[in-house]
Amino acid sequence: MIKAEEIKGLYNFVPKYTFSQLEQNLPQGFEAKIQDGRLYKAVRRLTDKVYPTEENSYEKKWFDFYLPLKRRGYFILVPMGIVLYDKRFFLAFPHSNVEVLTGKEKNEFYLGLIQQAVEFSRILKKDSMIVAKAIPFDIRTGRVLGKYVLEDLLPIEKKVEILKLYGNHVKRRKKSCGVSLSGYLNAAALCYRAAFGSKTNGLTAEQMYRSWADGRDCGMLEIKNRKSKKNFSHWLNAESHCGGHPFEIVFSWHGHGIHLFPPGLNSPYFTLRVTNYMYALAFLEMVKALIKNRIPFKAHKLESVLDYLSGESYFTVNAYAEHWIFYSHEDRRLLRHIEWDEPKILRWK
Repeated sequence: MIKAEEIKGLYNFVPKYTFSQLEQNLPQGFEAKIQDGRLYKAVRRLTDKVYPTEENSYEKKWFDFYLPLKRRGYFILVPMGIVLYDKRFFLAFPHSNVEVLTGKEKNEFYLGLIQQAVEFSRILKKDSMIVAKAIPFDIRTGRVLGKYVLEDLLPIEKKVEILKLYGNHVKRRKKSCGVSLSGYLNAAALCYRAAFGSKTNGLTAEQMYRSWADGRDCGMLEIKNRKSKKNFSHWLNAESHCGGHPFEIVFSWHGHGIHLFPPGLNSPYFTLRVTNYMYALAFLEMVKALIKNRIPFKAHKLESVLDYLSGESYFTVNAYAEHWIFYSHEDRRLLRHIEWDEPKILRWK
């Protein structure tokens, strides 16, 4: 990190704005619109100094501008992207966007911010190495192995054992000749008992499904003959695609939880899938139960789930992905394990 007074001594540059001022002025929602002709010209002056990162007949993109700011006595750089589309500029800050058009508004803060970026560009052009030193760790992106993030990791030997059990199960090539509603609910019940234990005591297969599933079953539970494979097959082909989630046997408010897809014309076996890895352990218990009961099934991305649970998957840092975290100043122990991305530098004209 670089102290604010060092920047003045090294480059004769003094940042006018603080990081907290930027946070206060960012849109409350995801995006805001500013119609300020002066600001529009300032953004154009900044983009004219560099070559676009990407360009086609519709738009131009510059991914790696940096805003010079102060924070707690230090000089910092905050990444900013710019997109030009349909004669409109979009300023992309971490977690929010600002649309800039010509007009008669007077937004002094954003105008001053972009003018500072224009002024600081002469320093970046001469000394791009400053970027890596000045991006704070809670803003800079990177990745870190899950074993440094998660607690109660699955032992590697257990991972190997489960993969072997599953591999042997698949090799048997056991297939299903279709399934009835009762057969589907009974397979789901095996999963529920394995994942939720005593919480399933005294519940029928249907009651378990009603307790944990998404609830939008597309009329599946209304099938009259529950033991008829033909009736279930008809519903599967004609009514199951209603826009509901009949096979999400464990509901999740974030994305999807756990799905158990029934055998059909194109797949003569059940398919078990987890989307929200908050339910990864429950998914794993279900896998073991289906293997134990010799149910023909395939576990979608089982190895990826085991990598996650054993800490062998990577988490992105300060960037959204399947597994991600935000770095906090309080978590110093994690710092030495993070593999930081090298900051990218625009090509100056």
